[in-house]
Amino acid sequence: MKMRNWLGIVLPAFFAILFFMYHFGKEPVKESIIFFPIDHQVYFTKADTSVRLSGSTPENYTLQWNAASETNQPVYLRQDISLLYGNGVLASTMNKWKQDTKVIEESKKVPGRNERLSQSVSFHYAEIHKNENTYRSAQDMSGQSMYIYQKGASFAGFQKPQTQAERTAKTKLDVKTFSYLQKAWAGAKQFYNVTGANYYSVALTELPQYQKKPLPGYMQDQTNKVIGNLWEGLYKNYFLGVTKSNGQKASPIGSSMPLLMFSKDKTHLMVLFKLKDGEFIQLIQYTR
Repeated sequence: MKMRNWLGIVLPAFFAILFFMYHFGKEPVKESIIFFPIDHQVYFTKADTSVRLSGSTPENYTLQWNAASETNQPVYLRQDISLLYGNGVLASTMNKWKQDTKVIEESKKVPGRNERLSQSVSFHYAEIHKNENTYRSAQDMSGQSMYIYQKGASFAGFQKPQTQAERTAKTKLDVKTFSYLQKAWAGAKQFYNVTGANYYSVALTELPQYQKKPLPGYMQDQTNKVIGNLWEGLYKNYFLGVTKSNGQKASPIGSSMPLLMFSKDKTHLMVLFKLKDGEFIQLIQYTR
């Protein structure tokens, strides 16, 4: 009788340990964006980002921000990251990942109080394991802009102006955003002694256009590699936090939209932006 009681205690504990080892002993899957050679058999059938006005009062409004993507088949890891800028300043971010899937969908409500040009850009990523030793990736980008302006006793939004009031609002917000970014980027160039004539410059939200056409001086396959490595670096060194000159980590929220500078000799690229506290940041990535 004592042996039966002992077995009744030990055997359940033994199987519990086996269960724990099986489910938790394996190395966990972690969110990550790592560029591997492009897999041309896996591709995105959907890559979308949208920003729309979902509610408004005389004092404030709410933006509905969505990003969604789908690959033609399930992959080892899917991940999407999105950034939302207001008048050139990073206002919010989204990040979602899943294992063994082909679909990622994420959404967020973002409050606002002032007229602004909202610009969003997303990077859609797939990590593919062909076997234990062969890894590949697939990638896509998307983005959308929305102008929010005061209309009567509330706010209104548009993507392309249809009326004179909207054209006026667009010009006002374009000038405000452009002026802020030009000042931030000029300050960063001066601080790091960067000669702009040696680079092709692209604002981060303009990058999705190079999903289908090559960067100046590059072939499309080279462009895909440069962009994949760029987003890997942006994810680690910008999206997840910025290392300041004193070694401390800072949130990218409140920072200026990065200016991407591709060297004309194709040896490196540079990312310049200004943190919320005014510190200029320079990230350099070598392309050879």
